[in-house]
Amino acid sequence: MHQLSAKAGGRKTRRALRRQTFAEVTIIYMGLETPGLLRDLSTSGAAIELKGGFRGMVGSSVKLTCDGLCTVEAHIRWFRNGRIGVEFDGCSNTAAKVHAYFKYYHREMMFQVA
Repeated sequence: MHQLSAKAGGRKTRRALRRQTFAEVTIIYMGLETPGLLRDLSTSGAAIELKGGFRGMVGSSVKLTCDGLCTVEAHIRWFRNGRIGVEFDGCSNTAAKVHAYFKYYHREMMFQVA
């Protein structure tokens, strides 16, 4: 099932709730590994801040590895300003990995006001 729906003006809206996170991730593209930071995550995709050079193209397949998330396959949906957005393949196994990540590994960011 596709997680995006059309919106006026041709833009797509998200159906899956994205949650902010801050985790080390490795993007594997054509055998090359690029480190990054997982910035937000949902059962349908993620946004990643790149920490190294990356030459992937929109539409290309990548693998992501991350503690707690294991390895998931995705397609690059956008790439700009040192960040990429990926869409997961939509299988129930990937959704289960995302749910487990939030249950066991993700810690909500706490801010203290002085």
